[in-house]
Amino acid sequence: MHHDKRGLPITAASQAAVDAFDASIDEFMASGRDAAKLLTRIEDADPEMIMGQCLRGYFMRLPSLARLTALSHNALAKAQALAPGGTDRERKHVQALGAWCVGDLRGTNAIWESILVDYPHDILALRLVHFLHFFLGDLPQMRDSMARVMPRWSPEVPGYGYVVGCRAFSLEENGEYAEAERLGRKAVEINENDIWAGHAVVHVLEMQGRRQDGVIWVDEHEAAWKERGIFAHHIWWHRALCYLELEQFDAVMNAYDNQFWTEPSEDNTDICNSSAMLMRLDMLGLDVGDRWSSIAEICATRVGDRLRPFNDLHYVMALAMGGRRDDAMAIVESMKAFCADSANVGVTVTDTYQYAGIPVAEAIIAHSEHNHARVIDIMRGARYEMRPLGGSWAQRDVWVRMLIHAATKDNQTELARALLAERTVANPTSGPSWNMFADALDKCGATREAGTARSTAAGLLAA
Repeated sequence: MHHDKRGLPITAASQAAVDAFDASIDEFMASGRDAAKLLTRIEDADPEMIMGQCLRGYFMRLPSLARLTALSHNALAKAQALAPGGTDRERKHVQALGAWCVGDLRGTNAIWESILVDYPHDILALRLVHFLHFFLGDLPQMRDSMARVMPRWSPEVPGYGYVVGCRAFSLEENGEYAEAERLGRKAVEINENDIWAGHAVVHVLEMQGRRQDGVIWVDEHEAAWKERGIFAHHIWWHRALCYLELEQFDAVMNAYDNQFWTEPSEDNTDICNSSAMLMRLDMLGLDVGDRWSSIAEICATRVGDRLRPFNDLHYVMALAMGGRRDDAMAIVESMKAFCADSANVGVTVTDTYQYAGIPVAEAIIAHSEHNHARVIDIMRGARYEMRPLGGSWAQRDVWVRMLIHAATKDNQTELARALLAERTVANPTSGPSWNMFADALDKCGATREAGTARSTAAGLLAA
């Protein structure tokens, strides 16, 4: 019996195979470019390594790309055939992959959580359950999952810094900003390549309205993080969100063209980053030129994919805003068919499509058609159903902005005033929000209050 670098027993033909497995895990934890490529080293060393097949299956599902899911099923079949000769932990990983392949995502998480009870140093199970809780919008579960294992980790255990970074992000998404920032900065001090921990800090700074600090934080670590593959583009996107709130629109456009959509990309992170930013710019009345077209071209190939509602909504945005309404509507119809298909009864995201995915998609299409009353009708209720879509609070905010934009454009002045009052209370350091609030107050005849709001905005933007 061989052991991985954290001392867990692993069934393998040689220590070289285990070392190759560890190398792939390290690259995965660091959001590196070569985690999937390193799978070939495992295959070369031991094509019958159970955990190697599980890892391949996991990696084929994480991107949420339909063309890769068939490969995950192939890996599952191989892992299932090998499972009788494995350890209890390895057999549970095979079960988890099996549950994921049939769409039972919460069942998958339950298996990983059971692994972590007995094997808290299983960093693969730890990172995967962390991600999947996030994808499902199960934020308290994400926080508690990390809390259960943290006492069992120490600096002496390889990968400790990455675990600290996961803990940081789980706290940030649950509003525990001070501790999230402390742990995120600690993790980056341990290992500057830990872009996920750095990402947690960016989120804290954004949620607290410390946008200039957010720009500085990313600037300071850009040299290290630009080597972290596709996820670096997401960090540049966060910095661009800071620019947007500082009304540095030229910097936003430069980031879009030269940092996170430098060329057409099939990666869902890139698609989500870019479509969400263009949507924000469009709602601000800024000319985005023909930038929608290259994203829409890719999204048109995914009309029948139903793997993650969060991604689907960004496809709908790109298609609807890029002038491809029929393709956008085809996704909505595909969502409805997915929910109606009895074969999907056990698929975790079915309810999410029903209660959030379909309504928000229909609101996006209405937005693209300037049917503002329809957007308001849908989003006043749907906004409170969106957490199961996954993504972060910052990412889902684009659809909340859509409601505010609709109220403003439809001349529902009192509704716009109310929504922007809510927004400035929740985010009192947003200069653009205060300016929009001022405009809404003016339309309601509240001239004095508008002046105060405009002065607040000017002070924030000048700081």
